[in-house]
Amino acid sequence: MRVIGAGWTDIGLQRHVNEDSFAVVQEGKEVERQGACYVICDGLGGARAGEVASRMAVETFVAAWSSRELSAEDTRQRLRLAVHEANAVVYRLSLSSEELSGMGTTLVAFVPHAERAYVCNVGDSRCYRLRGSVLAQLTEDHTMAADMVRQGLLDPAYARQVSERNILTRAVGTAPRVEVDVVSDELRAGDRYLLCSDGLWGTVSESDLKAGLTGGTPEETVRRLVDLANTCGGPDNCTAIVVDVQEAGDVAD
Repeated sequence: MRVIGAGWTDIGLQRHVNEDSFAVVQEGKEVERQGACYVICDGLGGARAGEVASRMAVETFVAAWSSRELSAEDTRQRLRLAVHEANAVVYRLSLSSEELSGMGTTLVAFVPHAERAYVCNVGDSRCYRLRGSVLAQLTEDHTMAADMVRQGLLDPAYARQVSERNILTRAVGTAPRVEVDVVSDELRAGDRYLLCSDGLWGTVSESDLKAGLTGGTPEETVRRLVDLANTCGGPDNCTAIVVDVQEAGDVAD
């Protein structure tokens, strides 16, 4: 299997700073050694602290991931180590000045390895898989609202509407250590994966998200999805990465 992806970010229509950052790493020596890597971070903090947190987390995660040789047996652990390095860098930086105090970021990353997809996440940035006509969320949100749903205290239909949706229970850089979720998924030709910040999934309905994911190249699709969020009011920064899975001999359209 081979993967090909693209990313796009937009400040939205109601924000003055874009606190989202992303990276699409699918060319160069790092990819020859490690394989492709895709990551989105959505920063939080006052002033420009969220922007700093997300940028530093993306840069550190990619550098940490790219610096190590991988085997199929330790892919999960390598992902966790890369997130832990990003957490340490952001946390230390948050202690360096009052302006950056308390900053943090979400993180979601996708890496293909040995015919499988590995996805890690902290916070509420998500990964979806579109397989045929079925859209599935592969990550779990780390928010108070999501915890309430899992505990049976909140109907999932109302989870987007409550204020607890915006309260993170985990974030990169807000504490010396962070717990990281890692899931794996079989890569199948024709699958399409979406990584996104809550500026997309929290603004666009799931049915519209699925429709927006259907058809077009990854480059066309990420722009279409971000435009869709802005059409819905653009209340937040919005970032999307779309990754297509192809047979090794296929050529992208």
